[in-house]
Amino acid sequence: MHTQSKIIYFEKPGPVNTETTLKASLERAEELGIDHIVVASGRGKTAKMLIAMARESGYSGRLIVIANHAGFYKPGEQALTDEVRDELEKKGVRVHMGTHALSSVSGSFILQWIGIDMLETIAVTLRRFSQGIKAGIEISIMAADAGLIPVDRDVIAIAGTGSGADSSVVIKSASMNSFFDLKVREIIAMPLTKPNSQARNRNF
Repeated sequence: MHTQSKIIYFEKPGPVNTETTLKASLERAEELGIDHIVVASGRGKTAKMLIAMARESGYSGRLIVIANHAGFYKPGEQALTDEVRDELEKKGVRVHMGTHALSSVSGSFILQWIGIDMLETIAVTLRRFSQGIKAGIEISIMAADAGLIPVDRDVIAIAGTGSGADSSVVIKSASMNSFFDLKVREIIAMPLTKPNSQARNRNF
């Protein structure tokens, strides 16, 4: 036996693909009966678009927004403002900001000495698919660690390259200390090419 599903391949990565990625993710969630969607949204723009599209499509599942941790861009600052967070939560969305599952404290050593460790090795390997695939897996772990998604059934995770959304996966997630239980079930969308810059992209 086998099943078939459609994968969207974008010619280039980036926020230009956001609307298509969100639409395909909502459609697949309905088809599979998935009632949790996790989305990476640093400043809230992608989250707001997903909320609007979910309402328009009639999707009734839970939406979870994962934002960058405080100090990610600049010490002591949070990119997702309190005003935007309040706006999202008033719409029934759960917002979580926490340590990035695939960097944590080791990220400071990498930035200081341009080194590499086990977490970065995992992150670099996942980026061979796309930055968004790596980020989608990462935010699903963060959401599981925060108790915001189930770990006994599938969820959809959406992320992008720098900003917006260009990648989406169906995942049976797991908490950080059960990483080997995580399963990627399907790829819904991903870009075929990587950004021109070869610099390390730390945005998830």
